[in-house]
Formats: sequence, structure tokens, C-alpha cells
Amino acid sequence: MLGCVGSTVPGEDSARRAPALSGLLRGHLRAVSRLVEERGEAEMTGSPLTLPLNHLLDAVVAEPGVTATAIAGRLGKSQQAISQAADRLQRLGFIERRVGPGRSVALFATEAGRAASADGVDRELASETRIREALGGERYDDLIARLSEASVLLGPSDHG
Repeated sequence: MLGCVGSTVPGEDSARRAPALSGLLRGHLRAVSRLVEERGEAEMTGSPLTLPLNHLLDAVVAEPGVTATAIAGRLGKSQQAISQAADRLQRLGFIERRVGPGRSVALFATEAGRAASADGVDRELASETRIREALGGERYDDLIARLSEASVLLGPSDHG
């Protein structure tokens, strides 16, 4: 069946055929991820936070004293990207940095940061509720279960 993806009929105008890889899982996941991100960002309208900043702030609130390096590893982002986001959160007055053991820099949420994080979490949960409503509860739950299962099945393994 995979051979059918993007296949063409001899002589078919190449401008009319679908890209050969458009029907693959990666493309579908990317398209759905973009739509979910758009809905989440729309929910953040009026907040000084974006979704990435909200995730970083949530991590700092959940684990006071965490380092940018530790968060980068968990979120799959570069340490530089997390440090830049932390700079923005610090300028907003939502986090502060303190030098810790071994000259590591620990991140702590301020009171304003904890309040912004709570608001951001509420906004993201509202977005998720709307997505669940759009998909239907049973379909949403099934999708979450299947993606969780795929994550386990496709997770780290020995590749030879």
C-alpha cells in the first residue's frame, strides 16, 4: 500500500500529483502539531507568554532551582534556546537566576512568575479542552492512547 502514496499514472501532469511523501506519518504528525500549536498560541493571546515560554516557566515552577541545561534535556531543546527563553522570562520578572553549586545557574520563579504560570496552564488546559471537543471525547482519548503507545514502541532501542 505504501507504493500508492504519491504514485502517478504514466503521463500524468507532475504538477497535479501529490508529493511522494505527503501521506507518511511524519507529515500528518507535523500538520496536526502545527494546528494544535496554533490553537494553543491563540489561547495565549493577551498573555506575555508564548507556549514555549509557558512550558519553560512551568518547569521552573515545578522544580525550583532547576538549570537551563536540565530543562533543555527534558524538553528536547538546545541549552542556548532555553537560556534565551530564560532571559526573556527574567526580563518579564517571572524568574530569577542564582548561582548554585559548581557555579551552575539555578532558575527560580518569582511570585509574578508563579501567577503567570498558573494563568498559562489554565489557558493551555482550555485550549486542550477545545481540541477535545472538536475531536470528540472518544476520538481524543483514543488518539492520546495511540500516541502514547507509539511513543513507547518507537522509543529508544538498540539499532544494531
